Amino acid sequence: MDYLFTAFHKAHLDGTPVLHPFWHIFPKDPAAFGIDLQFFFGDSILVSPVTEENATSVTAYIPKETFYDFKTYDKIEGQGQNVTFDNIDYTQIPVHIRGGSILPLRASGAMTTAALRKTDFEILVAIGADGKATGELYADDGVSINPPESTRVSFKYANGTLTVDGSFDYPLGVKVSTIRFLGVQKTPKRVLVNKKETKVADAQKEGVLVINPAFDFVSGFTVELQD
Repeated sequence: MDYLFTAFHKAHLDGTPVLHPFWHIFPKDPAAFGIDLQFFFGDSILVSPVTEENATSVTAYIPKETFYDFKTYDKIEGQGQNVTFDNIDYTQIPVHIRGGSILPLRASGAMTTAALRKTDFEILVAIGADGKATGELYADDGVSINPPESTRVSFKYANGTLTVDGSFDYPLGVKVSTIRFLGVQKTPKRVLVNKKETKVADAQKEGVLVINPAFDFVSGFTVELQD
């Protein structure tokens, strides 16, 4: 919800589409202009729906960039070619995160937006091929036409360090319970949160690093992955 809410706020400010046609994200890729069944939600989430009746697979175009499966976190190095995804359940849609993105997610789902706003954050860092990633978060009371207060946060990852900064005028009222890094080349020797060493979560998936800092999301912070 927060990722989409941020995308809608950006659309309100400058007209940036919330739903992007493929070519809008990859204007220099000639193959992108003929794609009309895939699209981007915001600028970071690629949706490749199954559109044939009773089909359980879909052939999707993956450009020359790094992507991650939204559900499994498996890494895909795009080659600018079509890729077939098989064994897709009728209730599922193939969704991938574009490398170089940082998504403000929630640690668990909820039945209503009111309940979701009481759920802690999970920050997902999908590291790009260049070792960097960026993202943003906008939040307000979700009700007022002209909100009296708002929170605006920027996320930047480079050189093994995640930097989170911004203005926190609207109180989020929750914690950052999880920070998940995708595309980690090797497990760091130390992880520092605001210069203090923290423990890495158990049972890590290859290429994925998870920490559970559980601090109040009331200000900026840094996370350093040290070799």
